[in-house]
Amino acid sequence: MNNKTLILWVCIAALFCSCQKEVTEATTRNEYITVYETSPDEPLDAIQVPFAGVQDGQIHVLSNVDLQWKYFVNQTAKYKDWFTIKSVDEVEPGHMVITYDAESLLDLNSLEWRGGRLSLMCPDQSLGKFLAVDQGHDLIFAEPFDSESQGHLTLTGKQNYVTEEYPVLNTDYYDYISFNAWATTDNEFLSKSITLDVTISGGLFYDTGLTTFRVNVPVGDGPDKSNFKYLLIQGNGERLSANTKFTFSTANDDLVYVHVDNFSAYKVTEADIFNMFGDEDYLEEEESEWI
Repeated sequence: MNNKTLILWVCIAALFCSCQKEVTEATTRNEYITVYETSPDEPLDAIQVPFAGVQDGQIHVLSNVDLQWKYFVNQTAKYKDWFTIKSVDEVEPGHMVITYDAESLLDLNSLEWRGGRLSLMCPDQSLGKFLAVDQGHDLIFAEPFDSESQGHLTLTGKQNYVTEEYPVLNTDYYDYISFNAWATTDNEFLSKSITLDVTISGGLFYDTGLTTFRVNVPVGDGPDKSNFKYLLIQGNGERLSANTKFTFSTANDDLVYVHVDNFSAYKVTEADIFNMFGDEDYLEEEESEWI
């Protein structure tokens, strides 16, 4: 190898090392934004709001830069200002606590998803952190029983009603169903123990591992949050599918009328399951035979 060739290779190597150093310096930053709920070791990427809402919920923000913040949530006639930031307090240098309120979904007789975003930014450093705000799940279908004479389903005595098959071919292991169930009767004695059985074919109820779930039904005048029911279902050895259907049945006295309305189903994603069950439970479910 002559001297010119040697010098050329030395220059190429030096240039390569210089580029590597520039890339490393450009991608390694001293500025940071860390968001957590209970421990900095468990950072947050989203605020998962429970169905029942929350008062004085809090998240912690650690940062070594001056931050600006703003948030927005989807607004409709039903979903007006359902999530609000109450305060942003600096408890010590570099440590902020954000306190928020979120209204209940259950007041709307629904689990339908609504969301938004919280933005934490430092424009001077071109640095930002964006957290999704999520409550509820995507609606798959809703059965308002409009074809029934009263606009809702009514059962008395030993009657049953079988829904149509799942309207949408689903590939989930889990879904939520929800409905309102209330009763009417002129017999005060019978009003104390009114029940409704919900039976699923092609699935199980998560809380019991059984195909039938019995709910207590309060006396009422119509659908409201006091008679709103929601149940998590899972596939029975396979994913939920278009063959999945439900039976509502009663075994009450003929003087008792059970009414059902707003029957709906909601898609539950793998991320939702992870957030609901936690790491260990989710991994155990993944390793079980039916998954």
